[in-house]
Amino acid sequence: MLKTLAISACLLAPAAAQAFTQCAVTPLTGPEGEIAEEGSNPVASDNWVYSGYIDGNKVGVVVSSDAGKTLNPPVILDAQNVAHYVRLAASGANVYATWRARAKGGWHIFFDASRAHGAAGSWDKPKDLGPLSTNLTQIAASGSYVYIAYLGTDGNVAVLASKDAGKTFSAPAVAGAGWGEIVLTALNDHVYASWQLQLGRNDFDVMVAASGDAGATFKTQNLSTGRPVGGVEPIFSLDAASGRVSLVWRDIDSTSTGYYVRTTDGGQTWSTPLAVDNASRQFMVADDGGTIYVSYLKQIVIDGVPDWQVQVATSTDGGSSFPTKQNLTGMTGIAKIVGDDFRPIPWVRGERAYRLTGVKADGVYMWNGNNGRMSGAAFLGPGYLAAPALNSAVWLNTNGVVSYGVCK
Repeated sequence: MLKTLAISACLLAPAAAQAFTQCAVTPLTGPEGEIAEEGSNPVASDNWVYSGYIDGNKVGVVVSSDAGKTLNPPVILDAQNVAHYVRLAASGANVYATWRARAKGGWHIFFDASRAHGAAGSWDKPKDLGPLSTNLTQIAASGSYVYIAYLGTDGNVAVLASKDAGKTFSAPAVAGAGWGEIVLTALNDHVYASWQLQLGRNDFDVMVAASGDAGATFKTQNLSTGRPVGGVEPIFSLDAASGRVSLVWRDIDSTSTGYYVRTTDGGQTWSTPLAVDNASRQFMVADDGGTIYVSYLKQIVIDGVPDWQVQVATSTDGGSSFPTKQNLTGMTGIAKIVGDDFRPIPWVRGERAYRLTGVKADGVYMWNGNNGRMSGAAFLGPGYLAAPALNSAVWLNTNGVVSYGVCK
């Protein structure tokens, strides 16, 4: 009987993710390459993978139809303007790109769409959606809905919404006064935005806005209200099966503690902030429906020298607790964080696929995982600003070349 039970337990236990053992790398640009920080590139829909880049003044997208194994020739969306910070989103056969470019004497939001998996000749003419500040835009897509969040020149965070796969957009809907670090996620006609609001020098609050009418109106809340200190760097994840939205941020006190909250009622209410870990920065969150992963950089002092190491905390009770923490890198050789260069970016799809990119002093690594367990890392190459999707990753090489890698 005991033997039978043991065999049954083994059969029921989910198989651990296999470590990647081989990676192929392809350069996407020359030495003047650029990608945006905090992910959103590459993105995946079914087995299609889309990777964007800036190469000089050219805005380009490379498409793979076979889960990243092979790449089609690049499609150039714009070569007429001084462009920066391309971001992508995809849903079904639709793929979208947004970037910032000089126009009419200032910075403007540009947008382009393909409704045929990004094929050459299927892209619209790029649209100028109006002026913005120098902060990063964010884009999210779900079904035929497309949303773009940005900081306007008036200091307000606003959202543009499309219900027809990017053919037309609404007038901007103001979500609230802001400063930057905008993030965005969406599920059909529900859209969520979060950002930092500056109160004073080095003093910020975390704001969150939710809409259940496709971005026409927003309910905006200050998640820092009643807390002893403010917060920075909010990051979202949304589980499409349950509709649960997760949000993490970092408090700006001396303990540098990361917090997690969630909503299950469309953003009407949010859970009590839960501390995940301290002495840490650049928290990210990914929710596969069964496991919620929070990745971040934790400061470990070795012989008096700080070393920022990639950690992952996991929750299997819907975000009520994060009892399991894993150090994925050990010593990285990174003593000082530079912008978002080393941010550990996650990607999930269902309970079967979790990917994470992280950076050590020698370059970019990618992990494979599922059900809260992580494999060993595969080395992709020198560089930083890395992000994954499916078995692929995009990063900026130290020589200025935007690089694409796929592992197996």
